Amino acid sequence: MNTPDWPMLGSAARRLAVWTVLALTASAASAADELVPLTAQRWEAAGGAGVQLHFARENGRDVMQVQGGGALLRDLRFTSGTIEYDIRETPDNQGIPGIWFRQQGTESAENVYLRTDSDCPASVECVQYAPVSHGNVQWDVYPEYQAGAPVHATGWNHVRLVVSGKRMNVYINGEPSPSLAVGSLAGDAAEGAIQLRGDASFANVRVAPGLVDGLEPVPLKNPLEDDARFVRRWSISPVALLPRGEETTLAAMPAPGAAWESIVAEAKGYVNIARRHGSAKGTPDLAWLKTTLVSDHAQVKHVALGFAREVWVYVNGRAVYADRNLYYPASGRKPPLGRMALENGGFDLPLQAGDNEVVIAISNDLGAVRHWGWGFEFRLDDIDGVTLPALKTMM
Repeated sequence: MNTPDWPMLGSAARRLAVWTVLALTASAASAADELVPLTAQRWEAAGGAGVQLHFARENGRDVMQVQGGGALLRDLRFTSGTIEYDIRETPDNQGIPGIWFRQQGTESAENVYLRTDSDCPASVECVQYAPVSHGNVQWDVYPEYQAGAPVHATGWNHVRLVVSGKRMNVYINGEPSPSLAVGSLAGDAAEGAIQLRGDASFANVRVAPGLVDGLEPVPLKNPLEDDARFVRRWSISPVALLPRGEETTLAAMPAPGAAWESIVAEAKGYVNIARRHGSAKGTPDLAWLKTTLVSDHAQVKHVALGFAREVWVYVNGRAVYADRNLYYPASGRKPPLGRMALENGGFDLPLQAGDNEVVIAISNDLGAVRHWGWGFEFRLDDIDGVTLPALKTMM
């Protein structure tokens, strides 16, 4: 069952009704705590031809080692409930081992993983959550979903996920309180498959559908949802390619007759291009976005801009800002650590009396072949004398 983007759902009462139904459905499912056998009959290799699964017995327990991809649990569709597993990460592992759940195909899932190399538990990067959308793990545009945790740098760690509707609590190594509490899961689907992802070994995998420890299914309200300073409504052009290292100009913007469509920011003000657009790997993608601000007199407003990854901003045909927030090399990272946040950049936006067309060109070039999150947050310091586009359909 796919769910629409939350900014488009409507009233809080409607959201409550949707997730109440899902919670009742989950409760009606079997709440048995199943110890999932670690055998080839229950798990299949996922992620490409080079993926390898090895099943063995270690110190009295069954162990599954995953190399080069993931292990997909057969014959189970997960909505809400509890998932537990032990994980031992392979030294110098490629990628971030952990779990995908509510997986749809190969391009959409919820993702939780540990960062055992992050000086845990002191580091805020020990345990992280990110949605997987359009084939990309969007970890870099949700910096709010990470936390310190009692994670062991070597050996086994125990992970317990309690998932209820749009909310999730993550417990590490038997701690009584969650290390990470996700108030609004950002994935695309309400149900789907479970995949354990390597390079790592897994043991003691348990799934208890419907067991949610009283966690409410309705998402917590994002405190930025009522911040009227965010520009939330834009039009987006068809996506093109921009070879790495090349610049763009306003003359390259697609004509008005092209297949532009409306895009609305998520609750925190994030215009999430990667949710529906772009590629997972290859040449950087380029999108153009435009909107209209109405000013009651000529004035200058300061804008805070969070962005991933390379951006050009124009107003009324004039270039006013351009910058990069790459991830590779490390010297190209904007605070905080190359992730999207309003502290990434800022500029003065000159407005004339009447309509002002604001145009943004943005690429997902992070300095590597793969892509992650892609989009921006655009917030005026104040909106005195300025009317932002209403949250209704734009042509």
